[in-house]
Amino acid sequence: MAITFGGGIELGGGISGGPDVRIPIPPVLVLNLDAANYSAMPVDGSIIAGTGAYTITTLNPGGSMSWSATNSGIFRKTVATDTDFLTFGPNYSATSDPYTVMMVYRSQPSSDGRLLNANSSSPDWLEGLYSQYQNVFFNGSFVGSNTPQDNTWQFIWATYNGEAGSPTSQSYVANSTVPTTTYATSSTNGGFDGLRLFGRYLNSTTSSEVPIADVGLVKVWDGVLTLAQIQAQYTAYKTRFGY
Repeated sequence: MAITFGGGIELGGGISGGPDVRIPIPPVLVLNLDAANYSAMPVDGSIIAGTGAYTITTLNPGGSMSWSATNSGIFRKTVATDTDFLTFGPNYSATSDPYTVMMVYRSQPSSDGRLLNANSSSPDWLEGLYSQYQNVFFNGSFVGSNTPQDNTWQFIWATYNGEAGSPTSQSYVANSTVPTTTYATSSTNGGFDGLRLFGRYLNSTTSSEVPIADVGLVKVWDGVLTLAQIQAQYTAYKTRFGY
């Protein structure tokens, strides 16, 4: 996003915007679901205890989700029960909606599902784990290649610029080393209508492709973070997750 000042618009005495001066607006953090802000699983229907006034739906009739004080707080799913998941977050399903979605997560042995997904059947969007792979970003097609799960803490950032005519999707990944470049870049486009953690949308009460995993946090910005901003996020959280 940017503000454009047309030619000849004066901002003050003797100061002119000049022809089409564009001032970039930094992305704004719109959601921060961090397990460190909790001491138990979120209460169904409560507002996220962090940035973003989004209601969180907690469905856990099978008891497969729990909170742990490990790493200052994590959400944990121990069994692939399809009725247990979390939903939350904004609607960024328009192809003009830019975003960055960050997640810190780790797979567990025998995990074979989707971790962070759109909370709708369409658009189809996912991040983190898919099948037996990690480092996954999909928004209409896969952005880059996927790597086998290794059951260690992973950082991932999925970005999309929302620009008509030149859509760009990128991902960044890290574990013990700060990211220094993109993991993958693609011309795919698209976003998500809300987010679902611990399974792919099947209907309002059931998921498919259910993973077994731990999640420390999910953060969403309303624009594309720069590499320097992504590196700052990594630096802020790396010690918490053992790096």
